[in-house]
Amino acid sequence: MSERIFKMYSPLTGELYQAGEYEYEDSVDEYNGEELLPYAKDIEKAVKAYTDNGTVDLMKYFYESEYVKQHVRSLVPSVEVWNGRLYGCTTVRADEDLSEPGWDKLMDYLSGQYSDGWGEGFEQREIETEEGLLYVHFWQDHDFNFTVEEVTPSKKYEITDIEHPKDPGLHRIRALRRVSETVGPGTLGGYIQSEENLSQENDGAWIYGEAICCESAIVTKGGFLTDHARASGSALISGEAEIGGYARVRDRAIVTGGTVQENALVCGEAVVRKNVATESVPLVEGHATVMGTVAGAVYLGADAFILPGNTVDNPTNSVLAINGTHVRLYNIEQVKPPKSPER
Repeated sequence: MSERIFKMYSPLTGELYQAGEYEYEDSVDEYNGEELLPYAKDIEKAVKAYTDNGTVDLMKYFYESEYVKQHVRSLVPSVEVWNGRLYGCTTVRADEDLSEPGWDKLMDYLSGQYSDGWGEGFEQREIETEEGLLYVHFWQDHDFNFTVEEVTPSKKYEITDIEHPKDPGLHRIRALRRVSETVGPGTLGGYIQSEENLSQENDGAWIYGEAICCESAIVTKGGFLTDHARASGSALISGEAEIGGYARVRDRAIVTGGTVQENALVCGEAVVRKNVATESVPLVEGHATVMGTVAGAVYLGADAFILPGNTVDNPTNSVLAINGTHVRLYNIEQVKPPKSPER
């Protein structure tokens, strides 16, 4: 399920005890969010030091609703300049199914944390500034509310500085938002040469493990590479397609359905896809080579070779197996579309 990121802004107030010649004055200046702006870095540093002491994710202490716990992944407090003022900022990572009553429970919980829990502890911490000691409140007993804005990254992933050990032109990817059940924000993926190699859309397409997509090849619309697979040239990996093992898809080959794995090669003008009528997909493995078209419930193994211009399209749900020079039709369960690996 897709992850969405929100920021919940709430007002901040503060009290500054001025530094005297020998000690701090008894008089106190009360500040609002606009007046706290000059102390933003000091407050941010204090919040970070406090949250690093084991209370980074406030969802760890949430027990009020199992529903909310199922749909909210983290709740991290901070401060942020917003609309010309310094605000308390709670970053919420939730899925798209969090309902309005769920949000209400979340806000009630945060109000309690800021008045009696996390916020009560923080407001007792001294924040040293050049002018004196500052105490900051995430909670006020009047005019307290939350303003929620969605800030889900538009991009699915970023290209990191982690180079491929043998090809410095390739770099690992890191997810910026949830891609699938097993790929959340921060998850490292395989290697690409540029953003042209992997879709930035919310389409489930991903590159796992040590897999590589380079040159003008692209993985998109739910397709994925796993293990040590490699897509290059102008290859297209899309839809219900998995390339795994040490398989290679190169040149102008297109794989939109089925699994290509082990040491199989799909090249030239090859097409590997599902059958339109049965929606069954091929399985290509071993040292099989595809240069023509393969569709439907077809199994290619050993040294099977589909020549350019040739088409093997099985219109039945029985599996047509081609192992080298041996061909046989098996009345067994059709080859299933691949599923994203659990990593």
